[in-house]
Amino acid sequence: MKTRLINAINELSKYYEEFRNLHIKEVMILDNTFYKDGIMYLTSINHALLYLTNYINNSTITIDPHFNTFGTMIDLSRNAVFTVDYLKDVIRKQALLGINKIMLYTEDTYEVKDEPYFGYMRGRYTQEEIKEIVAYADIFAIEVIPCIQTLGHLGQFLRWGYNGKLKDQQTVLMTEIDEVYEFIERCISSLREAYQTNKIHIGLDETFGFGLGRFYKQFGFKDQYTLFIRHLKRVNQICLKYNFNDVMIWSDMFFRISSVKEEYYDVNVNIAENIKKNIPENVSLVYWDYYNYNKSIVDAMINKHLEITPKTIMASGTWIWTKLVYDKVQTDKTALVHIAACKDLEIKDLYFTQWNDDGAPCNYETVFLGLFDMSNKALVINSTMTDTVYQYIMNNSYQEARLIVKLNEAPINPLSLLWDDPLLGIYLNNEQIKNPLIINEGITFFKQYINELELLNMDNFEIKHTEIISKLLLDKLEIRKELLEAYHHKKSLSNVISLCENAMEDTENLLLSYRKMWLSRYKAFGLDVIQSRLATLKYRFKETILRIKDYENHLIKQIDELEEKVGPYQYIRMNHMYIAYSSIHVLSY
Repeated sequence: MKTRLINAINELSKYYEEFRNLHIKEVMILDNTFYKDGIMYLTSINHALLYLTNYINNSTITIDPHFNTFGTMIDLSRNAVFTVDYLKDVIRKQALLGINKIMLYTEDTYEVKDEPYFGYMRGRYTQEEIKEIVAYADIFAIEVIPCIQTLGHLGQFLRWGYNGKLKDQQTVLMTEIDEVYEFIERCISSLREAYQTNKIHIGLDETFGFGLGRFYKQFGFKDQYTLFIRHLKRVNQICLKYNFNDVMIWSDMFFRISSVKEEYYDVNVNIAENIKKNIPENVSLVYWDYYNYNKSIVDAMINKHLEITPKTIMASGTWIWTKLVYDKVQTDKTALVHIAACKDLEIKDLYFTQWNDDGAPCNYETVFLGLFDMSNKALVINSTMTDTVYQYIMNNSYQEARLIVKLNEAPINPLSLLWDDPLLGIYLNNEQIKNPLIINEGITFFKQYINELELLNMDNFEIKHTEIISKLLLDKLEIRKELLEAYHHKKSLSNVISLCENAMEDTENLLLSYRKMWLSRYKAFGLDVIQSRLATLKYRFKETILRIKDYENHLIKQIDELEEKVGPYQYIRMNHMYIAYSSIHVLSY
């Protein structure tokens, strides 16, 4: 234990000078963690690193040993595949926050022998890269766990006709056929060669329509529960064959199949005893919840899981998906309830997911604010970590981080506004039905917010990137306001042309900022998605200018997009394709 702790401290000393001054004479295992007279008393290496990070910053904390697992799940499948060097940086920072497990969510972004189209053009990790990541995390006693998919969420792989024989639905594998299980075995075998852990997460969430696509045409109707349990058992046997003895799955399909409303968070479901009995004993259910903040619902859902199996794991979220920066408000609202529920109901394993839905447009670095806050609430009792500790870990202040994530407090969703087309205005039209003043409120917010950002350290990339985004969002609101008012009141649209020209310049700045961020942290694959969206937006500002000139030169009688009547307010998904285009013509994963 002493050697492991010294090795971790030595590695940290390369990046954090104060760790060099620690002199650990002895290590003693106790029920609590503290450092005294050169002796480190600890419950685990991870708790020791958290304690020492505070200690060298003149802060004494008391660590709660409740959680056996305080982990994260990093989404590496939605365009952003971290470089090995950047992932090492992430691992190191998470180690300082007491993280002891990291799941790497890789749908098709890992190497599988004899599968040329698995991760093709997606930045997949080679086995050697995963081995390097695993070995580095092990320095800090962090267990790296493969988190994959073995039924649904495989649309990126199944898009290739080469794999058509494995497909049931567009994103779902066919069950019951040997070719699928041979493919899954090749996946599991490849993971075994790369990872040291005996844990694996095999997915199985959101497998909508499985058994009702090509499977139905080939074999006829079969009960979904029957198919699901058979598939689970067969994949589990493959995992056991390769010494992945601790198998995790997302739990939602048990609830969706049983719910008359086909909902996950249905606390009234009754899962049949024969279903419960057929879940293999080595399989844990991961209850994922990023939305419920009513503790009675969360408690009820945990208890429902415990009725199925005592092997229940909680997955909350530090919200970065469908965001441009980490969402502190949404995370605090939900995750703090989840932490409390886990402590009350003796759930010992807790993960914070970090999804990258719809292209990974979020600045990942901002998520560390959430991890710091969650560590403060989950691992620290009778005291709190100071802002100085955050600054020490991240090399920028807690106050600056708080201001950056204030972007999400805008009266309008920033990501949806970014993707909204300047002529179509699908998102803004819908928001104006709910609140006719929303554009003015947004303009007021962003003007004030940009002023606040400009008072900060502009050498900080995270601040500068957020400012560039905010200026473009302000452009879009001002364009829409001026365009609608001038057009419908038959006034000159010349000012809109000037605003669009500014927006084109700001879009170019954002393109360059994203390029800098992406290529410094992620593999090159996936940047094309962000660039193509922003490049299209830039041209759409140009198209707006051209249409205005055609209209004012009487080459067209009207601007058709501005003549459309808007119906009642409705829910619109925040995915790019639902907002940016007049027609849904691509499938977004």
